[in-house]
Amino acid sequence: MSQQSALAPGAAPATAMRITRGKAGARRVSAGVFLVLAASLFNLLLCFLQTRHWASGSSAEVIGCELAILAAGLMAIRPVFSNTALAVSICVVVTVIALKLINPGLDLKIIHDVAITYIFYTLGTLASQETANRLLSGLMIIVLILGFFEFVAPGIYAQVFDIWSYYVAKGTLSQTTVDYAQTNFFLSSARAGAQNRTLLPGLLGPHRASSIFLEPVSMGNFAVITFAWCLCTSASTPWRRFALICGAVLCIILSDSRFGIGCCLIMALARSVPVFRARPVVFLMLVLSVLALTLAGSIHALPGIKPSILGDNLPGRLLFSGRLLNDWTLQNWLGLVVSRVYTSDTGFAYVINNLGLPLSLLLAALFAFHVVRRREAGNMKAMVAVYLSTSLCIGASAVSIKTAALLWFLYGATDSAVALQIPAGPRARMVRSRQPALGGSQP
Repeated sequence: MSQQSALAPGAAPATAMRITRGKAGARRVSAGVFLVLAASLFNLLLCFLQTRHWASGSSAEVIGCELAILAAGLMAIRPVFSNTALAVSICVVVTVIALKLINPGLDLKIIHDVAITYIFYTLGTLASQETANRLLSGLMIIVLILGFFEFVAPGIYAQVFDIWSYYVAKGTLSQTTVDYAQTNFFLSSARAGAQNRTLLPGLLGPHRASSIFLEPVSMGNFAVITFAWCLCTSASTPWRRFALICGAVLCIILSDSRFGIGCCLIMALARSVPVFRARPVVFLMLVLSVLALTLAGSIHALPGIKPSILGDNLPGRLLFSGRLLNDWTLQNWLGLVVSRVYTSDTGFAYVINNLGLPLSLLLAALFAFHVVRRREAGNMKAMVAVYLSTSLCIGASAVSIKTAALLWFLYGATDSAVALQIPAGPRARMVRSRQPALGGSQP
């Protein structure tokens, strides 16, 4: 994904810090925090309004909210919008529209997905790590409060938030979809078929919590993002960081996120190996994930059978993604024709089939080879690459604004030139960038 510095390379840290000082700078920081909260919570609010019959919960309302958030974010970063970002934006929009003229089945939502990465990354660079840490801590408190409320009183929760009806209203679930669980929760709130919870099934029963995200997958993604932040930054005292990690573990348990467990283990391993921070390695993580999926699909190909999810588990999801990519022709890879099998359950296929392979590789390279200011940002970039490389193998939830806004804001905050304030008793100590200038060469 494309991530360009919001500030000119080579600028002095004092110049960068002045951008976020004063009333205008404070407004931009406040706007970033507010917009991340809005992106995380607006679906919950719409679901509540739809349950009360005060709103229709239609896809038009959802799209309107997301576009309003992005428009507000674009206005907030307008003073620091770089020429490079403008050139990349024009390249993305022109290429996608040109492909749409050739391939009517292309989903223009991909422009919105790419915009999330740059807008919220830039908003993050205008804030400090302390601000980002407070935002994440506040979100964690909200997520856990609603998550426990959902578990302790699921009947009351379902009366307040009729999640099933909300997803039917906005078109994610069909009117004819059978609600086998006979609840008002999302389809994945219980494991399919005879499967049960992986984590503490005897204690917690079959239900998987979704909290503010309305579906369990995003709650697991939120836990992974929180864990990545704690691995890469020193934006809080040790006990506060420990509290955030404990919160992430609770989110994984409540949502029964097997992906969360696996991804966090991979992140912990990657964080202990410095080579993972190298820019070529970050790029290769994304590319090799696609190649590995395609190779696995080729080895396990089923000639004459259209790719489908044969098992709703990790091997089944991975094989579906691989078989789908292996089923493609060159035109599919270039985005010139729509995939004959839906791509919403495999993120790499969704991105490549809508952007085309050349543009996808360009954006991946811009993200991977972007020169960061701080070691924390190099670490966080590697964690983002691990997250995308794993999540996009089994679904497209990583591009959902519910968690993507937070992810890119936090990454931007690690790459901020603003001095970091860490609470330490009555007085706060200041930790400044290790880079003498913003154009440093940290990987």
